[in-house]
Amino acid sequence: MNLRYKILLAMTALVLIFVAGVCSWLFVYTGDLPDFDHLSQFAPNAQVVLLDSCLSGSSTSIPFDRIGKPFQDALVTAEPSSSLPDLIAITLMCNRRERAAQYELDTIRLSWHIRIHFSEQQLFTIYANRAYFGAGMTGVQNTSKDLFHKDPEALSVDEAALIAGLLRAPAALSPRKHPEQALQRRNRVLEQMVAKGKLSASDAARLEATPVVTQ
Repeated sequence: MNLRYKILLAMTALVLIFVAGVCSWLFVYTGDLPDFDHLSQFAPNAQVVLLDSCLSGSSTSIPFDRIGKPFQDALVTAEPSSSLPDLIAITLMCNRRERAAQYELDTIRLSWHIRIHFSEQQLFTIYANRAYFGAGMTGVQNTSKDLFHKDPEALSVDEAALIAGLLRAPAALSPRKHPEQALQRRNRVLEQMVAKGKLSASDAARLEATPVVTQ
């Protein structure tokens, strides 16, 4: 074995070690990332009030089966399921002070770990229970009670679409302060539900004619 070949092997080994180290840091190591294990609390078996330093207020978290199908359909229409780990990761990065490139990379790493750590149903429940819907409204339970004096499982389709639509811009789409914008956004969610086969066109047309009425 000549010297050139030995050097080539050594360089190849060093590159492989470097790549393995980078991959381990990206996809295995989590010591430098925000804690995400506590997110399991937001997919509870029974209703519970939870605090989180990254939330705007407390969350009355409820199990998946108490969220109700109308809101489940509306939320996965307004916020595609594939994006939920990314959205959850962004909220957990609330206290990070990093350069933009490092922040983006850590958010991607955190999202990947969240995606493989929780089931699709858990991710949906965690997001619904932690989402910010407007002033004083963190989580679907608090929001449903605040706007309609109902539990989420009792929401009508148009009410569920309105709440899910708030996530795009909670302040600008507030049904109390900006009812016309809230109505337009709600109707857009209803139209998207039709496109995804979660609502008939005739039902959507009927619901779009329903005024926005909150309690």
